[in-house]
Amino acid sequence: MTSEKSCSEPCRAETRRNQVLCAAAQCFRQSGFHGASMANIARAAGMSVGHIYHYFENKEAIIAAFVAAEQEKIRSLLEMLIAAENTIDAMVEHAGSGLDDSLDGDNMALHLEMLAEARRNPRVATLLSESDRALDALGDEVIRKARSGLPPLSPAEVRARVEAICALFQGLGLRGLTSHRLERDAVLAVLQRTIRQIVES
Repeated sequence: MTSEKSCSEPCRAETRRNQVLCAAAQCFRQSGFHGASMANIARAAGMSVGHIYHYFENKEAIIAAFVAAEQEKIRSLLEMLIAAENTIDAMVEHAGSGLDDSLDGDNMALHLEMLAEARRNPRVATLLSESDRALDALGDEVIRKARSGLPPLSPAEVRARVEAICALFQGLGLRGLTSHRLERDAVLAVLQRTIRQIVES
């Protein structure tokens, strides 16, 4: 019995923590970072405020959890692309799921809230910039691996190509919030051609 209880406690804690994160994401999208109080989040999560503080010290800690989860998701993707037998083909093939993530209105709305808070809050800005820097080397390695057999590029040129590809996905996410003419499959075909051009040119 003791062993079963000790095994279930971490699972229960993780479930509760995820419950808080889902509620916080909903509140941030609806009311903005400043408009969403810990009391609002607690109500949405079906918990007491004191219970929320058991998992997260403040709203910045909640944002840190969002950033860490996104960083890990991107890290896994980049490592998969590097490990692929043909990295450029893997990049093109994965573009569809990347585009779908970008066009998810809930994801983009939450991302915009965090970016807006980063402009006001230096600690949040540091969280986002440190997460981005932590993935720099992997992003550069994806481009180098994808160009296997092609002339080498300078570090600055490699980084510029990484940034251009990131901007494609982020920009399409923003367009998805306002454009009524964005046809996913047509955009994907152009995106795939553009990624290949950026990498191989």
